[in-house]
This record gives sequence, structure tokens and C-alpha cells, in this order.
Amino acid sequence: MKEIKCLVCGGKHFRKGYYEIDVNVDIYPTAYNNVDVSSRSFDDVHIDVDVDISTSIENEIVESGEIFYKLVSEEKDKYSNYDSTVEVYKYNCEDCGYIMNFTQEKNVESKHEEKMRKQKENTYDWSKFGK
Repeated sequence: MKEIKCLVCGGKHFRKGYYEIDVNVDIYPTAYNNVDVSSRSFDDVHIDVDVDISTSIENEIVESGEIFYKLVSEEKDKYSNYDSTVEVYKYNCEDCGYIMNFTQEKNVESKHEEKMRKQKENTYDWSKFGK
């Protein structure tokens, strides 16, 4: 028994898929040491030495990430059973905000694009067309 239907075409067959996330974070710490030494002597026997050490650490963080949509392989042979990467096309409804994902690109038009297209169509003089 099918539990869902495609919102666009009413189709009943779906392949399972999943997202694969690849994230790399590299941290490059650098330590800086500053040493100040000062000495004082009031006579030949007593020497007063002051040593001040200050350390500061700076971290450079480099991160990168990618997300892939993978279709689960339908191969029975475990040696050729590799999941394949598929590009996902996302479309957001301007009326309700519903986001639809497709593995094939669809021909869509926004409200702004429709308005511009209609304005362009109305600028043509169609009165002499077909005469």
C-alpha cells in the first residue's frame, strides 16, 4: 500500500535517499611568548632578578563543508552497490512557502518574472498578426 503521492504529478513510486554532509574544520594554534628579564644589584652579594613571561595563543580556524543528496543503490551485487550522488533542485512556493525538492530541474516562474513577461507580451503590436 502506497502512503504518499507526488504533489505535482500524483506518482506513487519513490526511491529512498539521504543527505551526506562532509565537514572539515582545521584549527591552527600559534603561541607567542614574551620574556622580559631585569636585574638589579645593590652590592656584590645580592642580585635581584625579575622575570616576566607572558604567553598569548591565537587560533586560526578554517572550515569548509558540503552536503550531497545520495540515492540508495538498487543493485543486488554488493560489489557494485554504491549509492550515487544526485543534484537536488529546490523550489519554494511564493503563496504558502512549501519547499519542494526534485532531482530534475523544473521550469518555474516567480510572480515577478510572470509580471515582467506579461508586460513584455503586451508591448508587442498583435493587431497586424496573421493578416
